Amino acid sequence: MRVTEGMKYSQVLSNLANITSQHAKAAQEASTGVRVGKPSDDPIAAAELARLSASSSQTKAHLSTIDAVRGDAELTESTLSDASDVMARLKEIALQGANGELTAEDRKTLGIEVAGLKDTLLKLGNVRGTRGYLFSGSQVTTAAFDPAGAFQGDDTAHVVQIGNSTPTAVSTSGAEAFVVAGGRDIFADVQSLATALSTDNIAAIRQSIDDVGASQTQLVNARARSGLVLSKLDTSQSVLSSLDTEQQKRAQTEGAADPYESYTRVTSLGQSLERAIAVSKQILDLGGSNRF
Repeated sequence: MRVTEGMKYSQVLSNLANITSQHAKAAQEASTGVRVGKPSDDPIAAAELARLSASSSQTKAHLSTIDAVRGDAELTESTLSDASDVMARLKEIALQGANGELTAEDRKTLGIEVAGLKDTLLKLGNVRGTRGYLFSGSQVTTAAFDPAGAFQGDDTAHVVQIGNSTPTAVSTSGAEAFVVAGGRDIFADVQSLATALSTDNIAAIRQSIDDVGASQTQLVNARARSGLVLSKLDTSQSVLSSLDTEQQKRAQTEGAADPYESYTRVTSLGQSLERAIAVSKQILDLGGSNRF
C-alpha cells in the first residue's frame, strides 16, 4: 500500500510540474514574442534560424565593405572630373595660343598658366583616399606620379567581395587614366603645350590642340569607368539591403510566436494548472488522511 501511495504522489507531482513548465514556457513566449529560444524548442526551426543568421552576417559584411570603399570610389570619380575640366581649359589655351594675332609675350603668359595647370594635374593624380594614394594601384604609400609626371605605382587593382561570385575591382588605374601605354601621356602633352607657348612655336601649338583633346578624352573615359564602379556599388548595396531586410523578416517569422496562439495557450494552461493544483491538493490531502 505504501508503494502505491508513493507512486500516486510521484505521478501527481510529475503532472503538476509538467503543466507548470508548459505554462511558464507559454507565458515567456507571450511576453517576449519568441517561440524558438533554444534548439530543443524546435530543432528544424532552430537550424533554419542558424542558417539565416549566418547568411545575414555575410550580407552585413558585404554592406560594410561597400560603405568602406564608397568614399574612395566617389573621390576617384570627382578627381577625374576635375582633371577633365583642367584638360578642357588647356584645350582652350591651345586654341587661343594658335591665334596668329597673339604676340610672343601673350603666348609666354599662356605658357605660365599651362605650367600651373600641369602642377594642378599632378596634385590631382597624387590625391589620397582612405587607403593611400588613389591612383598608385597597390603601391598606396607611394605617390602615383613624380614631379615630372612619371608613373611610380602599378596596375594592381583594389578588389573586394561585395556579394558577387567574383571579387569586384573598385579602384581606377592611374597609368590608364594619365599615362596609358598606347594612349596619351597627359603630363607630356601638357608640357609640350607649355614649351610650344613659351617658345612661340605656333606649329607645335596647333599640334597640341589635338594632343590635349585626346588627353581630355582619355580622362573622360577613365571617369566613365570610375562612374561604372560607383553604379555597381549602388546596385549591390540596394540588392544587399533588400536581402538583409528579407532575411530579418524570415528570421522573425521562423522564430516568432503567434501572439493570439501564445495568449490562448497561457490562458488554457493557466486554467489547467489551477485545476491540477486543486486536484493534487485533494489527492494529497486524502492520502494524508488515509495514513491516520
